[in-house]
Amino acid sequence: MIGTVVGLGQYRLKRLFAYSTISHVGFLLLSLAISSESSVSAFLFYIVQYSLTNVNAFFIILALGYLSIPGSVSLVENTGSENGESIKMVNATSYDIQFISQLQGQFRANPVLGLSLAICLFSMAGVPPLVGFFAKYTVLYTAIQNGYLYLALVAILASVVSAAYYLRVIRVIHFSEDTTLPTKSLENGTVSSVHSYVISTLTLAITLFAANPNLLLNSTSIMALSLYST
Repeated sequence: MIGTVVGLGQYRLKRLFAYSTISHVGFLLLSLAISSESSVSAFLFYIVQYSLTNVNAFFIILALGYLSIPGSVSLVENTGSENGESIKMVNATSYDIQFISQLQGQFRANPVLGLSLAICLFSMAGVPPLVGFFAKYTVLYTAIQNGYLYLALVAILASVVSAAYYLRVIRVIHFSEDTTLPTKSLENGTVSSVHSYVISTLTLAITLFAANPNLLLNSTSIMALSLYST
């Protein structure tokens, strides 16, 4: 609940992800508190999928920073607030995206990366049929099955509230005009092939998990069985 409520007031992107992680750790602790074979399996499944989703989101943010600056140039950087009251001119070879407002216009400039980041955020929010939905479902199902109805209700409310700040970031990416930075395009910078391969692979895994969930689910079930049996 702390991670969810405090995250609503954040305008720094990385700090928002930090409070989001606190909120997701609550789901992990809920599954550990149940202490059954199914809950351990849900715990392992949740931590694997969230780690992949979070890593992918940070790779995408780094890629957007590389693509925003055409070499060593002067740019306007927001230094104090989301609305841009305090700005300065700096020289940089890559753009460090610190504020949510700095994602404005990214879908128009880099539609593939903008869509990939939106998929990651929807997965963190638990929107079906993405992998994050199934992770939250397994934790909540295990909690309800073992009689933790109150904690499951609190987790559902926290998940619904946390979706608000994920949707806020998605709104900025897709529907806000960029008024502080020069026009961006894919020609402004380059992203390495390995970087692109990692983003595409993780995004497809998040999106297409529902098509073939057996590999990950069977792996976490086997790990949970070996851990719980010992």
